[in-house]
Amino acid sequence: MMRKAGLIGVNFIKDCQVDTDMEILFSDEYINNITERMSLYKELDDMETEEQLLLYEKNLIDRFGPLPKQAKELLNAIRLRWIAIEIGLETVVLKNNRMVRFFIAKQDSPFYESPAFHRVIDFMKQQPHAARFKETPGNKLTMVFDRVGNLTEALLVCKKIVS
Repeated sequence: MMRKAGLIGVNFIKDCQVDTDMEILFSDEYINNITERMSLYKELDDMETEEQLLLYEKNLIDRFGPLPKQAKELLNAIRLRWIAIEIGLETVVLKNNRMVRFFIAKQDSPFYESPAFHRVIDFMKQQPHAARFKETPGNKLTMVFDRVGNLTEALLVCKKIVS
Protein backbone atom coordinates (compact mmCIF):
# COMPACT_ATOMS: atom_id res chain seq x y z
CA MET A 1 0.00 0.00 0.00
CA MET A 2 1.47 3.34 -1.02
CA ARG A 3 0.01 6.43 0.61
CA LYS A 4 0.69 10.09 0.02
CA ALA A 5 2.24 12.30 2.65
CA GLY A 6 0.20 12.28 5.82
CA LEU A 7 -1.39 14.98 7.88
CA ILE A 8 1.81 15.73 9.73
CA GLY A 9 4.22 15.68 6.80
CA VAL A 10 6.31 13.20 4.91
CA ASN A 11 5.78 9.50 5.54
CA PHE A 12 9.09 7.94 6.50
CA ILE A 13 7.83 4.40 6.05
CA LYS A 14 5.74 2.75 3.35
CA ASP A 15 3.65 0.40 5.46
CA CYS A 16 2.91 -0.59 9.02
CA GLN A 17 2.15 -4.06 10.29
CA VAL A 18 -0.71 -4.37 12.76
CA ASP A 19 -0.34 -7.47 14.93
CA THR A 20 -3.23 -8.36 17.20
CA ASP A 21 -4.75 -11.29 19.04
CA MET A 22 -8.25 -10.09 18.09
CA GLU A 23 -10.34 -11.43 15.26
CA ILE A 24 -10.21 -8.94 12.40
CA LEU A 25 -11.82 -10.56 9.41
CA PHE A 26 -14.86 -11.16 7.27
CA SER A 27 -16.28 -14.30 8.83
CA ASP A 28 -17.66 -17.22 6.81
CA GLU A 29 -21.07 -16.38 8.25
CA TYR A 30 -20.89 -12.79 6.99
CA ILE A 31 -19.44 -13.51 3.53
CA ASN A 32 -19.72 -17.22 2.78
CA ASN A 33 -18.02 -17.26 -0.64
CA ILE A 34 -14.25 -17.56 -0.17
CA THR A 35 -13.43 -16.10 -3.60
CA GLU A 36 -15.56 -13.07 -2.86
CA ARG A 37 -13.94 -12.67 0.57
CA MET A 38 -10.47 -12.78 -0.96
CA SER A 39 -11.47 -10.20 -3.56
CA LEU A 40 -12.85 -7.93 -0.83
CA TYR A 41 -9.63 -8.26 1.21
CA LYS A 42 -7.60 -7.29 -1.85
CA GLU A 43 -9.87 -4.32 -2.52
CA LEU A 44 -9.56 -3.28 1.12
CA ASP A 45 -5.76 -3.46 1.00
CA ASP A 46 -5.77 -1.09 -1.97
CA MET A 47 -7.73 1.61 -0.10
CA GLU A 48 -5.93 4.91 0.35
CA THR A 49 -8.51 7.34 1.75
CA GLU A 50 -11.18 7.51 4.39
CA GLU A 51 -13.72 8.36 1.69
CA GLN A 52 -12.91 5.14 -0.18
CA LEU A 53 -13.16 3.17 3.05
CA LEU A 54 -16.53 4.69 3.96
CA LEU A 55 -17.90 3.86 0.51
CA TYR A 56 -16.50 0.33 0.82
CA GLU A 57 -18.19 -0.06 4.21
CA LYS A 58 -21.50 1.22 2.81
CA ASN A 59 -21.28 -1.27 -0.07
CA LEU A 60 -20.57 -4.13 2.36
CA ILE A 61 -23.63 -3.24 4.41
CA ASP A 62 -25.78 -2.97 1.27
CA ARG A 63 -24.64 -6.39 0.05
CA PHE A 64 -24.21 -8.42 3.23
CA GLY A 65 -26.03 -6.56 6.01
CA PRO A 66 -24.74 -4.85 9.15
CA LEU A 67 -21.05 -5.33 9.84
CA PRO A 68 -20.19 -7.80 12.58
CA LYS A 69 -17.66 -6.72 15.21
CA GLN A 70 -14.76 -8.54 13.49
CA ALA A 71 -15.43 -6.69 10.23
CA LYS A 72 -15.68 -3.31 11.99
CA GLU A 73 -12.36 -3.98 13.68
CA LEU A 74 -10.85 -4.99 10.33
CA LEU A 75 -11.79 -1.60 8.88
CA ASN A 76 -10.36 0.10 11.97
CA ALA A 77 -7.13 -1.86 11.49
CA ILE A 78 -6.80 -0.22 8.08
CA ARG A 79 -7.42 3.20 9.62
CA LEU A 80 -4.89 2.43 12.35
CA ARG A 81 -2.28 1.46 9.74
CA TRP A 82 -2.76 4.77 7.95
CA ILE A 83 -2.31 6.84 11.09
CA ALA A 84 0.60 4.68 12.25
CA ILE A 85 2.41 5.40 8.99
CA GLU A 86 1.89 9.14 9.54
CA ILE A 87 3.25 8.83 13.07
CA GLY A 88 6.29 6.86 11.84
CA LEU A 89 5.47 3.42 13.18
CA GLU A 90 6.72 0.25 11.56
CA THR A 91 4.62 -2.06 13.74
CA VAL A 92 1.70 -1.79 16.13
CA VAL A 93 1.12 -4.74 18.44
CA LEU A 94 -2.23 -4.86 20.19
CA LYS A 95 -2.43 -7.82 22.56
CA ASN A 96 -3.50 -8.51 26.14
CA ASN A 97 -5.00 -5.03 26.64
CA ARG A 98 -1.74 -3.34 25.67
CA MET A 99 -0.63 -1.44 22.60
CA VAL A 100 3.08 -1.40 21.78
CA ARG A 101 4.14 0.86 18.94
CA PHE A 102 7.50 0.30 17.26
CA PHE A 103 9.13 3.34 15.69
CA ILE A 104 11.52 3.36 12.74
CA ALA A 105 14.42 1.05 13.58
CA LYS A 106 17.16 3.15 12.00
CA GLN A 107 18.23 5.43 14.85
CA ASP A 108 19.84 8.00 12.55
CA SER A 109 16.68 8.33 10.44
CA PRO A 110 15.65 11.92 9.70
CA PHE A 111 12.30 10.86 11.15
CA TYR A 112 13.62 11.55 14.66
CA GLU A 113 14.12 15.23 13.73
CA SER A 114 10.80 15.52 11.88
CA PRO A 115 7.53 17.25 12.80
CA ALA A 116 5.97 13.77 12.99
CA PHE A 117 8.24 12.67 15.83
CA HIS A 118 7.95 16.05 17.52
CA ARG A 119 4.17 15.52 17.62
CA VAL A 120 4.77 12.27 19.49
CA ILE A 121 7.05 14.08 21.96
CA ASP A 122 4.47 16.86 22.41
CA PHE A 123 1.80 14.24 23.09
CA MET A 124 3.99 12.67 25.78
CA LYS A 125 4.62 16.08 27.37
CA GLN A 126 0.89 16.84 27.45
CA GLN A 127 -0.12 13.37 28.65
CA PRO A 128 2.89 11.94 30.51
CA HIS A 129 0.93 9.09 32.08
CA ALA A 130 -0.74 7.94 28.85
CA ALA A 131 2.25 5.88 27.70
CA ARG A 132 5.92 5.22 28.24
CA PHE A 133 8.91 4.95 25.94
CA LYS A 134 11.01 1.79 26.05
CA GLU A 135 13.88 0.41 24.06
CA THR A 136 13.84 -3.20 22.91
CA PRO A 137 16.98 -5.35 23.28
CA GLY A 138 17.78 -4.45 19.64
CA ASN A 139 17.67 -0.72 20.52
CA LYS A 140 14.36 -0.19 18.79
CA LEU A 141 12.30 2.62 20.31
CA THR A 142 8.80 1.63 21.39
CA MET A 143 5.88 3.42 22.99
CA VAL A 144 3.75 1.32 25.32
CA PHE A 145 0.12 2.05 26.18
CA ASP A 146 -1.65 0.00 28.84
CA ARG A 147 -5.41 -0.52 28.90
CA VAL A 148 -5.99 -0.40 25.14
CA GLY A 149 -8.44 -3.24 24.64
CA ASN A 150 -9.39 -3.10 20.96
CA LEU A 151 -8.62 -1.51 17.61
CA THR A 152 -11.21 1.22 18.08
CA GLU A 153 -9.45 2.34 21.28
CA ALA A 154 -6.04 2.08 19.59
CA LEU A 155 -7.28 4.22 16.74
CA LEU A 156 -8.58 6.90 19.14
CA VAL A 157 -5.25 7.01 20.96
CA CYS A 158 -3.33 7.41 17.70
CA LYS A 159 -5.69 10.12 16.45
CA LYS A 160 -4.83 12.21 19.51
CA ILE A 161 -1.25 12.44 18.27
CA VAL A 162 -2.08 13.58 14.73
CA SER A 163 -4.90 15.97 15.66
